Amino acid sequence: MRRGFFAAVLLLVLLFSGCSAPLGGSVEELLEAPKLSQSQTLVVEALNRHVGGSVKLQYPRQGEFLSPFVFRDLDGDGVEEAVVFYSDATGNASQYVRIALLEQSDGKWNVSWDEEGLGVGVDSVQFSSMYGAQTAALIVGYLNTGVNDKFLAVYNYNEESPGMSRVDERQYCEYTLADFTGTGTDDLIVLSSTGEPDPMLVTMLTVEEGKLRPVTSVALDSLLESSSQIYASLSAGSYSLVIDGFTSGGTLASEQLYFDRKSGRLISCGDRLNIEIPTLSTRVGTTLSSRDVDEDGAVEIPVVLGNVSAFSTEQRMQWVSFYDFAAIDEYQNNFEKETVEPGRQIPSVLPLPQSESSPQSQSDTAQQPAQEEVEPTNEKVFGLADLSYGYYMRLPVSWKNRVTVERLGSRNWYLTDTASGETLLTVQILGTDERLISGGDRFGDVEDYVQAATVGRYRIFVRVRQDAGIDAVQILSGVTVLS
Repeated sequence: MRRGFFAAVLLLVLLFSGCSAPLGGSVEELLEAPKLSQSQTLVVEALNRHVGGSVKLQYPRQGEFLSPFVFRDLDGDGVEEAVVFYSDATGNASQYVRIALLEQSDGKWNVSWDEEGLGVGVDSVQFSSMYGAQTAALIVGYLNTGVNDKFLAVYNYNEESPGMSRVDERQYCEYTLADFTGTGTDDLIVLSSTGEPDPMLVTMLTVEEGKLRPVTSVALDSLLESSSQIYASLSAGSYSLVIDGFTSGGTLASEQLYFDRKSGRLISCGDRLNIEIPTLSTRVGTTLSSRDVDEDGAVEIPVVLGNVSAFSTEQRMQWVSFYDFAAIDEYQNNFEKETVEPGRQIPSVLPLPQSESSPQSQSDTAQQPAQEEVEPTNEKVFGLADLSYGYYMRLPVSWKNRVTVERLGSRNWYLTDTASGETLLTVQILGTDERLISGGDRFGDVEDYVQAATVGRYRIFVRVRQDAGIDAVQILSGVTVLS
């Protein structure tokens, strides 16, 4: 139990270290090695014969491939090769990781290529079709002990002399793969740190005439001093790049770039929209990262609209919208920061249903003013971020400027229709052994609550008003755990 917890903590440290974390202990040093399969055992035996001794397997720290063995058809002949990461177990040789390619012949594994890597550990492993659908390029991130000391290597299978060729290597903080140029094959985006006071650099590489070449580079806004994460975002059939980074003050900010085919360059979406995306997206909550918040393939950037006044002293809750800046023609936002102009009537979001036969209801309807036209806005998602308890609640965009948060004690809160004062939903946050509170209009009945999320030792329960035409499924499914 303690071994699993320790490994989980290590992985979290590595995932959130960005470009500035030195390499610590490895996962395989903390955990007992898993039992090898028959194929893996045969591969290790072939490696031992090759080196004339015993090998120590090296495990990637993150990503899709977490095993030191990767079985893949690299040359498109229908037969899998084995890529293995290892080091000398005797301690007499270089401590750098080695990468070996083994191929099968007459039922036996044989080493066809063996080369020293670019670091003492493996950060991640990924494959790409950048050379075409029939081959699989290998991308390996290597870790070293120094700060800002990660190196990326790209390998391609060499058909003329069996083995792999290292076709590119460079220092990096983060990288991602997607078809940014629209050619039908992957492009490689590498985010690197050029060192203070220079800004971080984004470089795009693509295969042209069978060779991998850098085609464009762009320096990021100086507000982004170090990297947190990068994402390939798919919107309307085209990919853009979303980058989260840390500012000098330790806050998060974001940028979004797209490839302009006419100029052949990476361009900020902010240049097209005449806005500064890093400045607009700066937020204190470092857990409030960019994400595909509505699960449509596009990665949206959070923009903090303002703090929730009910929790202003704790700076706990914020009104937050998410934008896909690659998919809009003009940035618009009509948030009023919880203030109402004197004498201006805010129309009710959810008018309470009334009996059609009621004379009073017909009279009220006749006297009710026409719905005020809502000012234009183009965020994809609107809602509330609870930074203290680590979750985001998605709300209908039409509710913006029309709902108010009220607190129920130190943790719990409820949302009201500003015009009518009616309770729309209630949230209770419970520890492990705590029970739901019930009673009255605010808390309602226990059986009406649904557990929408679990964050650490806390459970997030939500009760949505059932008689006001609210889509409860949309609210409950829109509760996201922040990380």
